[in-house]
Amino acid sequence: MENESILDLNFPEKCIDKVKIGELTSQVIDLLNIDRKPCNIVMWYDRLKYSEKHKSDFKSEADYFNCMKSIPSIIEKPDYIGLHPIDGSIQYIKLIDELMLVEIRVKPFWEICYRSAYPIKESQLNSYIDKKRVIKMN
Repeated sequence: MENESILDLNFPEKCIDKVKIGELTSQVIDLLNIDRKPCNIVMWYDRLKYSEKHKSDFKSEADYFNCMKSIPSIIEKPDYIGLHPIDGSIQYIKLIDELMLVEIRVKPFWEICYRSAYPIKESQLNSYIDKKRVIKMN
């Protein structure tokens, strides 16, 4: 993964409550018709612990750690983007070792923040495409 952003999974030990993991860009705002201005996307320390519940969804622990470290590059250069139909979270999808979905919470007057990340099956992605829930990025 040359020249790609990597998440330092050791930020909790560095006594940092949150870390920037990406930016909500004007391109994503326009494509998804979101009523927000471009801004940073942050990950709070407790969400990193929360994501560990998905570790068993990955093919291996190494794949889990590789995908978690890749969250910034998934946000920066996703293969697909979409909105969750119920809660309006932004979904960034990219093929890393597996198809990886990164969910970003968007709430009025709150910071835009990481919610979760987990692998999805190709059939799930195809269903999202068929239902026009995701848009293919260039």
